[in-house]
Amino acid sequence: MLEGIRILDLTQYLSGPTTTLLLAGLGADVIKVEPGPRGDASRMLPVTSGATSSYFVQQNRGKRSVCVDLDRPDGCELVAELAGRCDVVVENFGHGVLERRGLDHALLRARFPRLIYCSISAFGRTGPLRERPGFDLIAQAYGGAIAITGEPGHTPIASGVPMGDCGAGTLAFGAIGHALFHRERTGEGQFLDISMVEAIFHMHPFAVQGPSVTGGKLRLRPSGRHFGAVPPAGTYKGPEGYLVLQVLDAQWPRLCDAVAATGHHDLAADARFTTSKDRADHRHELVDLLEGWMQTFPTDVDLLAYLDRFRLPAAPVIDPADAHLEPHFRARRAVVEVEDETMGTVRVPGFPIHSSAAAERTVEPPAPRLGEHNRAVLQELLGYDDGRVDALVADGTLRGDG
Repeated sequence: MLEGIRILDLTQYLSGPTTTLLLAGLGADVIKVEPGPRGDASRMLPVTSGATSSYFVQQNRGKRSVCVDLDRPDGCELVAELAGRCDVVVENFGHGVLERRGLDHALLRARFPRLIYCSISAFGRTGPLRERPGFDLIAQAYGGAIAITGEPGHTPIASGVPMGDCGAGTLAFGAIGHALFHRERTGEGQFLDISMVEAIFHMHPFAVQGPSVTGGKLRLRPSGRHFGAVPPAGTYKGPEGYLVLQVLDAQWPRLCDAVAATGHHDLAADARFTTSKDRADHRHELVDLLEGWMQTFPTDVDLLAYLDRFRLPAAPVIDPADAHLEPHFRARRAVVEVEDETMGTVRVPGFPIHSSAAAERTVEPPAPRLGEHNRAVLQELLGYDDGRVDALVADGTLRGDG
C-alpha cells in the first residue's frame, strides 16, 4: 500500500518504532536514523548479542539504518536534508532535544511544506506537562489504566502489555495514513502530536462518561479477575489452567442451557441470577458456582469445546511465550521467525494487518546493522559520491557499518 512512500524514522525504544514497523510492513521505505555512536538505545535491551538485541530485531525489521552523530551541527544538517527527501518524519525524543538540533517540526516544515511530521511523547507537545518525561508506566498511571486494575482493596497494578507505547504507536500509524491521504487531496503537509497518555485515556468506555452522568455515583474500581459490572465475565480456573469467559445478557440464556445440560445447576431458575443486576449483586456466588462446574470437565480442551457448542465466548489464557504452539497463531502468521546474523533465529509477533491488496509475506526481513545503509541512503537520496561519504565517516559524522 505504501510503496514509494519514504519515512525518516527518528525514533527509539518502543512507541515510535511501533509506528514505523507498521509503516514498513505496508511497504514504506523506512530510513531509521540512529544517534551515534551507539544507535537506538534498545539495541542494548535484553536479550543482547554483540551490538544488538532481540528487542531491537523485533521492532526494527525491514528498516534501513543510518547512524549519525547528532551532537555535530553537520550531522543535524545531514538529517534535515534527508527529511527533505522524505514524505514523513516520525520522532519520539524528549522535549527540546530536536529543537536544540534544528530538527523540530516548526523548522523542518518551514523548509519542506509538504512534509508530514509526527511527534510521539508521553504528555503531548502542548499543555502544562509537555516537558515532563515519561515512559509507558507513566502513561498507564496518568491515563487512568492503573487506577482500575488489580484486586479490590489492594495496590493498583499496571498491565503487563505496554499499552501506552503500543497504543500511541498505533494511533500515530493511523494518523500518518490519513495525513498522507489529506496531502494527496490538498498538497499540504502537517504536524501530528500524539500523546501516550491520551492513547490510553481514549480507551475508557465507561470510566469517564459513567461518573459524569451519575454525578460521580458510579465509578469504576479494580474488580480483580472478574468484571464487576457484567458478571460472569472474567478469568476462571479450569480443570488444568485458566480461561476467560465473557457472557453478557444476550449470551446468558445459552450459559444457563450449557450448565443445565450437564445436570449441575439450574441457573435460569435461580432467583439470585435472574437479571444482570441480580448477577452483579451475587457475583461471588455465581463465580464460585461456575468455577466449580468448570472443574468437573476432564481437561481444558474438553471444557472449551463444550462452551463452543453453545456459542459462548471463551478462550484459554495463553502465555505469549507459547503462542507459536497454537494452530490459530500459526495459520495467521501471528508468530514468525526472523533470521538475524548476530542473534540467530528470533521468534517475534507477525505483521497484524492482513490485506487483500498484498500477498502475505513468507520471509521476514531482517533488522539492520548499526549504520548499515549509511552509504546507500546518502548516495540514493542526496547524491553523495564515495569521497563525500568517506569524509563524513572520517570526521565522525557517520558511524556504524555502512
